[in-house]
Amino acid sequence: PFMPLVIASGILLAGCAGMVNAISFEVAETLVSHVTGCNVDKMVLLVAFFLVGSIVCGCIIRRSAVKMACMGYGVAMTSSGFILVFATFMFSVSQDAAVYSLCFACGLQNGIMSSYTGSVVRTTHVTGIATDIGLITGRHIMSFFRRRLCKRLTFADEEPGEERKLLLLLLLLLSFLAGVAAGSGLARVWGEFSLLVPAIIALLSGAGYMLWTHFREDIQEEVVSAMMSPRSDTTPTLEADAKLDKSPKSLTDAFGLQAEKKEAAGP
Repeated sequence: PFMPLVIASGILLAGCAGMVNAISFEVAETLVSHVTGCNVDKMVLLVAFFLVGSIVCGCIIRRSAVKMACMGYGVAMTSSGFILVFATFMFSVSQDAAVYSLCFACGLQNGIMSSYTGSVVRTTHVTGIATDIGLITGRHIMSFFRRRLCKRLTFADEEPGEERKLLLLLLLLLSFLAGVAAGSGLARVWGEFSLLVPAIIALLSGAGYMLWTHFREDIQEEVVSAMMSPRSDTTPTLEADAKLDKSPKSLTDAFGLQAEKKEAAGP
């Protein structure tokens, strides 16, 4: 569910990713939040470190942790902040090592939002966001023409809840672009030390989230019940998929029963 806290977290993550990407480009002329198609010589290692960051995020956040009660989100966010601090001071030792560290941090951060939304929302690159915005907009346009001009039109129609998702995607896009502008300006003044700005934001956000989950009694009760439940490893997504898998069969059975009743009734 796209709760206000989830939306705010996504906006914050997208802004930090835009800042990190712009700072890396200004300082090292390398993009780190979307690594395919950039520096050919380093592309394999850039992708590899981004992948390792995602793997670490998967180790921290269980797939079943699609609720705000999961402490792993705060741990992953705080870890991302420490990696950004490490990369800041690595620039004076090895620029390549610093860039790879930034890729690792971006992979870790991207996995945070992806873990909550089931890969529906990404925060470190805008091509997927722009694609989703275009898809939802196209569905609404076709729905408009269907309602106003031709009701027999059988093309795609909008789905319930897409308006809120569209708003979230637009906010993520604007936040990422704002982060790029801010990061570029900071990098021209402070150089690689401007990475400390998104690092501090990540550290404070992660620590604040962990404190918030620790002192909320209702959330702690939810965590304890989830740990004690024998079905705690079953994800809501898997349960929903199981229901969807059964639904066509049940529909077929329903139609079959109706046909049998008609045959039994006779003409």
